[in-house]
Amino acid sequence: MKTFETRGPVDAARNYVVKRTTELVGFVDRVKQGRYIVIFAPRQTGKTTFFRWALEALVDAEITYFPIQLNLEEYKNFSPSDFYRRLHKDIHKEIKSVFEKRGETFSDRLSQFLENTKITNHVSMREFFEDLANLLISNSGSQTTPATQRVVIIIDEFDGIPQTVVSDFLHSLRRIYLSGVDSRCPFSLGIVGVKSITQLNYDRSISPFNIQDEFALPNFTLEQVQELLAQYTEAVGQVFAPEVIKALHRQTAGQPFLVTRFAQILT
Repeated sequence: MKTFETRGPVDAARNYVVKRTTELVGFVDRVKQGRYIVIFAPRQTGKTTFFRWALEALVDAEITYFPIQLNLEEYKNFSPSDFYRRLHKDIHKEIKSVFEKRGETFSDRLSQFLENTKITNHVSMREFFEDLANLLISNSGSQTTPATQRVVIIIDEFDGIPQTVVSDFLHSLRRIYLSGVDSRCPFSLGIVGVKSITQLNYDRSISPFNIQDEFALPNFTLEQVQELLAQYTEAVGQVFAPEVIKALHRQTAGQPFLVTRFAQILT
């Protein structure tokens, strides 16, 4: 039996969920345009779940999107060298995971590149992505994978980036973005966090990330709360009076955690 989940990302197979269809369409459209997107919102608003769904939705008949999901939550106190070493390891792991899900294998060139190339700073990170784009193209072209592959990276918990690297890191992303949509890697980027980039502690005499496209993930609408509770009604037969649903939405302002917690209490 499905449940209302409040402890982390939700799974539609196990939990009652608000699908956020309209928001997903808007976000995926920006990704397909090659935007570098930022979304900052309080915790427990469904950001991580939303971006996981967005990556899953990136299916196109002509273009293969190569999704890489990173999380910087544990990185805050790392030295620059440890940060980039860990970043490289996580990227390698994610690339391997994508190939495994597709039932494909690395080419020898790509395998050697991932094993032997190191990311030690923001410049080598940019160069790593430049080389990765070319190697993914040479590794593709099979019946299941079109020759064009566009890397899409979601960086969750961006607030965890060490202060000693944030400015240079953003500068390199900006340079990648300005390199042109045809050769860009990552093609599109999503930065997710609680603090906005302007709240991070870096040198504001320069503007390292003025190419960002801000994306808002709003609280649930009344219709979305109705959708959520209707799933429970369909499953077990318990009906919620319309005035109860309206009161729940009004008192929680549609905040996802509060809505879901109230739903737990009511059921």
